[in-house]
Amino acid sequence: MRTKSLNYYSVLALLIILFVGASVNSQNLKPIKTEILVEGTSNIHDWEMTSQKAVANVETNSGNVSKISVEIPVKSLESGKGGMDKNAYKALNEDDYPTVKFSSTEVSASKITGKLTINGKTKTVAIPVSTKKASQGVEISGKHTINMTDFGIEPPTALMGTIKTGEEVTINFNFQVNQ
Repeated sequence: MRTKSLNYYSVLALLIILFVGASVNSQNLKPIKTEILVEGTSNIHDWEMTSQKAVANVETNSGNVSKISVEIPVKSLESGKGGMDKNAYKALNEDDYPTVKFSSTEVSASKITGKLTINGKTKTVAIPVSTKKASQGVEISGKHTINMTDFGIEPPTALMGTIKTGEEVTINFNFQVNQ
């Protein structure tokens, strides 16, 4: 009888050690700082919109980034020009698709591959990234150029079509994560 209870407690202790060990190796982190910059062109001048309200989730395993997911509220993108912002929100179909989403499928030290969803359309993208130690953890940054028409977005125009936005935009990002 004593042998059975000793085996039971040994197995229980082993399971606790395995689960606690697994939770120490895998962490789910929220970045302490997120910056998004979208750059584009028009037939008049270059433009940019920024957001510091992106919600990012970073998972690490044994200290290495293993997964990244990001959601950017469309209305958090701001240029400082109300008319331009409204045109951008309309082009991005914000009423039906209020967020831009990215979810990684593969992460390495120099590239993140994943699914980017804009305007309800999802495409697989590979984004070159750089990571470096920061004062409070790790900084992950990168940029990726997309063609708006690939996501079903008609580039915005203004003043009855006299101002035309270029089809390509570059998305720059920088996340600082505690570790």
